[in-house]
Amino acid sequence: MLLKPVVSLKVNGAGLTPHQLDVLFAVHQEGSQRRAGLRLKITTPVVHRYLAQMEAKVGVKLLKTSALGTTLTEEGKQIALEYSALLARMKDRGATVVGGTILTEDLLLSVLSRLDGEAIYDLIIADDESNMKDFEAGLMDLVLLDDPLYAYEAENAQIEDITEDRLIHVDKGPSFMKYRYGAQRIGFRHLDSIGASYSIDGRTRYLPSLLRSNKSCFIAESLALRKGLKLSSATDPNLLAYRILALFRVEKESISWLVRELKKERLDI
Repeated sequence: MLLKPVVSLKVNGAGLTPHQLDVLFAVHQEGSQRRAGLRLKITTPVVHRYLAQMEAKVGVKLLKTSALGTTLTEEGKQIALEYSALLARMKDRGATVVGGTILTEDLLLSVLSRLDGEAIYDLIIADDESNMKDFEAGLMDLVLLDDPLYAYEAENAQIEDITEDRLIHVDKGPSFMKYRYGAQRIGFRHLDSIGASYSIDGRTRYLPSLLRSNKSCFIAESLALRKGLKLSSATDPNLLAYRILALFRVEKESISWLVRELKKERLDI
């Protein structure tokens, strides 16, 4: 059985197929629908039909035509360049690509430093949202999630329970700063469940900025301990406990090894 990953993109909630993206990218490079058709071995009317379908799907203008040929609008260029970047990341990918965040980075590094003597793993540190986009596009083999809710939103993926973390509720009033890391949705769902009145009035990736703000926030307990932060929680952290989950689709040997070793480790909480 031959398996080959392909890239698709969602733009304004609409899915664009690899064939449509190939056409858009060819027009971007060739500057002409006719030359794009020659390159892809399809007729110009077929190229035009693909492009019209894409514009109808995403609801924005993707093309600019003139006597000199066809060029892409800024929106069209953004889609074409994103597609090109994803294709480049898929080429010659021999390593097992693993995603984590600043919360699980130490856990992953500890395991990989023992396990990866032959450099068969590539580690990417981002946030859950970015990692899930790569995972859904087939660019990531395994993702370790801060927010377990992402795992239940993924289709046709296997889930392994790795360890537990908890949130600390730093209370400075009803105005919240949302941190890009940790199971933030767990915290806000708890506030919803008790009927608390609050607003989210900012977002940040930078922990010092979060702590210096005059706004309430949720911080993963494991991160606070590693940073030596002494924070009291306005909510019992046991009510804000959640699981750190590993998400993957193909159970190859390198993934099985990694999952097994991750389960032996534990976050420092």
